[in-house]
Amino acid sequence: MTQVSGFILSSEFEVSETFTEISELSSSGFNVLLRAKRNGQWWILKSLKPDVCHDSTFLQLQQKEYDILARLDHPGIVKVEGLEEVEGYGRCIVMEWIDGVTLDEWLAQKHSGLERRQIARQLLLVMEYVHEQQIVHRDLKPANIMIARNGGTLKLIDFGLSDADSYTILKSPAGTEGYVSPEQQEESVPDVRNDIYSLGVILKEMRLGWSCRWAVKRCFLPLEYRYPNVLALRMHIQSLHRRLIALNCLLAFLVLGTSGIVLYNKVVKPEILYDVVAQFTVGNLVYKSWGGGLVTVSAANDRDSVIEIPATVKYKGMDYRIDELEDSAFAAHPFLKRVVMPDNPKLHVMKHIFAGSPNLEGIYFRSKTPPMLGNAIWRVTMDDIFETPSFGKIVLYVPKGSKDAYCRSPWGRFTYIVEFEK
Repeated sequence: MTQVSGFILSSEFEVSETFTEISELSSSGFNVLLRAKRNGQWWILKSLKPDVCHDSTFLQLQQKEYDILARLDHPGIVKVEGLEEVEGYGRCIVMEWIDGVTLDEWLAQKHSGLERRQIARQLLLVMEYVHEQQIVHRDLKPANIMIARNGGTLKLIDFGLSDADSYTILKSPAGTEGYVSPEQQEESVPDVRNDIYSLGVILKEMRLGWSCRWAVKRCFLPLEYRYPNVLALRMHIQSLHRRLIALNCLLAFLVLGTSGIVLYNKVVKPEILYDVVAQFTVGNLVYKSWGGGLVTVSAANDRDSVIEIPATVKYKGMDYRIDELEDSAFAAHPFLKRVVMPDNPKLHVMKHIFAGSPNLEGIYFRSKTPPMLGNAIWRVTMDDIFETPSFGKIVLYVPKGSKDAYCRSPWGRFTYIVEFEK
């Protein structure tokens, strides 16, 4: 037995039964892909190149890819048969043979919009599953996605650069130019949002129409503003598609002289908020999560005189960071006098958060960094948040040494800014 960086590499592994009709399909990086037949069935063999086949680091990488594939069980992921010694090729990952074409080859053919959307949906569902297993793919691209000739089933085929929480190797830049996210090109902790960026590139290339175009744009935003997970992306696309269909129906009704208001309200503005992954109440605050460990916050009632917002909240064993005070979060609170802000230098505040709360007299800031107005999608000004009389009435209490930072920011509109000891 040999141990390398937490792995135990066995010197004894299964020696395969004889493969025949072995032919090379491709060679890239440190791997060679082969097609071979055994017992009348075709298989894919993934071996290491001869110059690295005995290198412990590359053996470790091969072991990692096999371990990841072995734990995944989804119809949209290539099935692994084993890790076997093949005469003349060394240790190989044995995988099912997929009779099909890569996604880029498939896209070069003529397909309907419906067929493209069906493939896109399969891809998103597969990646939801992968991320649920705490795995970041890190090399999503059309060449790593197969479309079977029989039935048009999508298969994700290459996990060579994937990373999982249980592995500590290859925490370095990876991916393919044009598909890899900007932050992944630097040494950073693998994040599912790296894959969200790559998905955005792929969806853009699939030309899915207007309903997807708006969603794709968010995939390319800076990491903190990107979709926190694939579910949020998929639900947003679904919601946009429903709205586009409803708008087309509405226009058709209007042309025919029929009112489309009921249809507009029920379909274009559905009551279900598709993007929300979880919503829960803790104490006197309501939290909404879009995944990614972040939540927005608003008041659970209008009876409190003091509201203290924590930096994090625990719910069902998970820790969430407060990211945003949502639109009208503490509006119309007749008894509200003081609000204590969370110690979060990346806090966002949205429109009308204190509108119609006439007795608010003080806001206490724990962070030395002033909260940001709005976010990358929704632009907000101070006049959107506060009514004009508030700037000469409400006192801002800021940590000692941070008054200048607040005065130089949009929060400098307030007449009274007082420092206090934290």
